[in-house]
Amino acid sequence: MSDGLQTGQIDSEEAAKTPTPSTSASAQSPTLDELLSPVEPTGRFPIRESIAASDVTDDETRFSTVALSSARQSFESARISLDSEEDKERDDRRDTIAFSPIDVTTPSAKHAKSPSATTVLSAYNVPYMLSQRDQEGEQSGDEAASKRSSVASQKKVQEEFERKQQELQGHSNDEDSVDWDFWGNVVSDYQRFASEHPEELAAAIAKGIPRTIRGMIWQLMTTSKDAELENTYVRLLKETSPHEKAITRDLGRTFPHHAFFTDGRGIGQENLFNVLKAYSLYDAQVGYCQGLPFVAAVLLLHMPDEEAFCLLVRLMYSYDLRGHFLPEMPKLQLRLFQFEKLIEEMAPVLHFHFLRQNIKSSMYASQWFLTMFSYRFPMDVVFRIFDNVFASGIEAIFSFSLVLLLKNEEELLKISFDQLISFLNVKIFDTYRLDHLASDEESEKDKGNGKYDADRFVEDAFALKISSFMLDSYAEEYEELVRKRNQHAIEMDALRTSNRNLSVHVKQLESSLAQINTEHCELLNELVKARLKHEELESELVRYKLLYAEAMHQNEDAMSGHRISLAMSKRSSSNGG
Repeated sequence: MSDGLQTGQIDSEEAAKTPTPSTSASAQSPTLDELLSPVEPTGRFPIRESIAASDVTDDETRFSTVALSSARQSFESARISLDSEEDKERDDRRDTIAFSPIDVTTPSAKHAKSPSATTVLSAYNVPYMLSQRDQEGEQSGDEAASKRSSVASQKKVQEEFERKQQELQGHSNDEDSVDWDFWGNVVSDYQRFASEHPEELAAAIAKGIPRTIRGMIWQLMTTSKDAELENTYVRLLKETSPHEKAITRDLGRTFPHHAFFTDGRGIGQENLFNVLKAYSLYDAQVGYCQGLPFVAAVLLLHMPDEEAFCLLVRLMYSYDLRGHFLPEMPKLQLRLFQFEKLIEEMAPVLHFHFLRQNIKSSMYASQWFLTMFSYRFPMDVVFRIFDNVFASGIEAIFSFSLVLLLKNEEELLKISFDQLISFLNVKIFDTYRLDHLASDEESEKDKGNGKYDADRFVEDAFALKISSFMLDSYAEEYEELVRKRNQHAIEMDALRTSNRNLSVHVKQLESSLAQINTEHCELLNELVKARLKHEELESELVRYKLLYAEAMHQNEDAMSGHRISLAMSKRSSSNGG
């Protein structure tokens, strides 16, 4: 009920802030100072109007042409539509993000709640895996086997919880005190307790799961306890992985200053090696990737290696962290795009500053998302982030990432490219140091053991209103960009193929032309020879003609002489007679 009232108040405030067509023309443009994210002790960061939808600047080419307020308007229309049509079929496309506080044990009583009406990280969300498990059971149809596995797993966790309670009850200090009655009820029947008291459980998780029982609660939230998978883990340890050399090389880089991974016995590094090796064999498509050791190491700090392996498998597959480590990292690229859009929507001035400095989210947020903040962040803070990721889904990392930028926005706007990269990678969390007023010498000396206000960090993250509808709209925009990019790539491939075919055809034509030229040269040679032969024959003919004429002339002379001699002989004979 409180959730509905709170949502209604927020919606009414947003509606009051949104200018109507009749008043938007006369509205005064906000100044750049007014667009800065407010710095409040409570850490609440209200959603502001998009800078792209205002007239703060007339340089339209420097900003996205997409109306950033469209997501908020779509949010309002989707909420009103669902209020008037509650009986329509629910769009469960974002069931992996957030769930409404309902009784998940009675499907007929479920309320179809729009994803746009629920924030990604909220103290009133039904724990993530509880609803996810119900959906998986409905899809697989093997509910009986799922229940048997869940009961067996829960029984083992209950036994471990009772042993831990007997061991530590009355001996824990105030800093790590455990409400054994409350968490005992949670462990005794997690599904029932989460169904009947979702808000109470989510609020307790938001405050931080006690360190001594954190590993058990993680396994309950994710239903990762699986005897069959543990047997698979033992079997995989006997095999050889092609990634063993790379895993061994990275072991020394994973939490090098943590006692569990640097002690003389080497148990921590041995267990980490076993978990990473087994997973590289279990998921051959992912194999091994840098970033996985930090996630696995956090799990190993709270449970044995076989349980850590099962939880890692659940985290990779059910929480969709696996997409961060697949070839080409498709989910990581999607979430970095969504994160940049969130910055553009909720911190437009900082987004513009990043654009001017050519700062991309992949330059600093990739390690946040790949390691779930465990690479450089204080361990107590990392554990709290893992608490909320297991409770609310992997999308909870958006709230934690964005709140860091908003809390440091004033400082980030003062520095340029090189300093920005260094600040974002090293000093981004210093704003939550409890000893930030200490001298520089003391801060440098105690930097590794500094204390941080993890409670305030989580509260600030919860104060952000990032709806699953916003992430949906960004995902659709990204998919459209990917489709266009793929279409362009297909067209380029087609052009390259056509070009290759034309090149082959040209080579064939060139070869044919060369052959024709050769034949032409041969014909020309033969023609020249024929002409030379013809000239020789003509010369012979002329010579023969001359010889013939001379012979004829000689013959005529001979005949003439003969006739003269005959005439003379006749004349002499006549004279003698």
